[in-house]
Amino acid sequence: MGPLSSDQRHALRERLSEERARVERQLASLVRTFDQIVDAADLEPPDDEHDPEGTTAYERAQVVSLADAARARLLDLERALAAVDGDDYGACERCGRPVGLARLEAVPEARRCVTCASAGRGRGS
Repeated sequence: MGPLSSDQRHALRERLSEERARVERQLASLVRTFDQIVDAADLEPPDDEHDPEGTTAYERAQVVSLADAARARLLDLERALAAVDGDDYGACERCGRPVGLARLEAVPEARRCVTCASAGRGRGS
């Protein structure tokens, strides 16, 4: 696949914008959930038979982990939105070959082609 057409870039820009809005809503929901967990823990009386603090700590850690992942995805989406009209968008940052339209449609913030993403299995896939 050669360079992306204007129509393809427009469609990908729309997809990136939609995905960014979805991830922003997800992050806001996770922040509310975290706040609710903290507030609920403050209101619960101590329980001698169970360790509510252990459960609460686990729940908080789980929500924080999900929120961190959402923040990282949001940064990737914003980076891709800023780059979508540039010459480098759609080119693998590792090998320089095209990432591929199908991959960009599925993962519009992808920075690596399938081959390099599979080989690296790290961030920036």
